[in-house]
Amino acid sequence: MRLVEIGRFGAPYALKGGLRFRGEPVVLHLERVYVEGHGWRAIEDLYRVGEELVVHLAGVTDRTLAEALVGLRVYAEVADLPPLEEGRYYYFALIGLPVYVEGRQVGEVVDILDAGAQDVLIIRGVGERLRDRAERLVPLQAPYVRVEEGGIHVDPIPGLFD
Repeated sequence: MRLVEIGRFGAPYALKGGLRFRGEPVVLHLERVYVEGHGWRAIEDLYRVGEELVVHLAGVTDRTLAEALVGLRVYAEVADLPPLEEGRYYYFALIGLPVYVEGRQVGEVVDILDAGAQDVLIIRGVGERLRDRAERLVPLQAPYVRVEEGGIHVDPIPGLFD
């Protein structure tokens, strides 16, 4: 079993144990989640209030119980995640992938930054020199970045990996 973080609980919603959910909308497709420090909980109800998602969990029946979960991380089992359409990726699946420029490995993805309009790969370089091991930021959606089997390929960008 492999768990991945999909979000956190925000403030309670109303009086019947609802919690605002801050995170990946993938929660809309799940029957259960793993709550930090509380284990597996079935999702009994899930709905939108304006732009926010509100989650009701099994066993969380009032506002006091919901308040105990505010700020906690929420996880899903990888096997429970729905498949994505072509060209879309779960962040956790990209972490650790090697990054290549013209067939030469220049680094590996260590994190992904949600920068609003574009997701940004944080790539830690590989090499003998300290400069080679520096972190570089590369927009994921850029036309010069391709996610392929075995790694991420970046077209040469003057000055980025020189």
